[in-house]
Amino acid sequence: MPRVKGESNPDSLLREPCRFHHTWNMIRKAIFLALFLALAAAPAFAESKTASSLDRLFGALHATADPDEANRVTSLIWLIWNHAEDPETDRLMTEGRKALEQLDFDTALARFGAVIDREPKFAEGWNKRATLYYVMGRYRDSIRDIDHVLALEPRHFGALAGLGMNHEALGDDRRALNAWRRALKVNPYLQDAHIRVKALEVSLRNRPI
Repeated sequence: MPRVKGESNPDSLLREPCRFHHTWNMIRKAIFLALFLALAAAPAFAESKTASSLDRLFGALHATADPDEANRVTSLIWLIWNHAEDPETDRLMTEGRKALEQLDFDTALARFGAVIDREPKFAEGWNKRATLYYVMGRYRDSIRDIDHVLALEPRHFGALAGLGMNHEALGDDRRALNAWRRALKVNPYLQDAHIRVKALEVSLRNRPI
């Protein structure tokens, strides 16, 4: 599903007045930059290395108390998720995203469907089609694709957020609240998720039994 506000474009890590902390920040920035370049470089990662990288990044995401650092880690997680090992799959994903941006639903559906046919274990292919289905108002189809995403990557906070959006669209606030809470458990820095959890908790609390 679509990326949630606060997930991308991190500008900095911790800024401390102490020289030691400043030096440590430079070291951490260098580490993150090296990881970013490694993730973006060819050839593509082997599946085991990708899983290992994600494990480390999710560990870092839960270890930090700084939102800027969390956003930087989140961006790296998205980078891995969006990386297709097959160049043809990457081309289809790019064309599908462009078609979706232009609301060319038929083309987007064809491209994402082709991605899924080529690489059914590529979670982001399912996630992008789930996003498309949501935009088209096909909420139950979107949920079915999200189920595939979560079977492949249970930590996919974008898909969990999308699950919450779909259940809200269908009027199922209890399932929506559960999905948003699951998203926050995986990534506590999703600002929209915090907003939706609070709103749904209030709505359900005030609803007649």
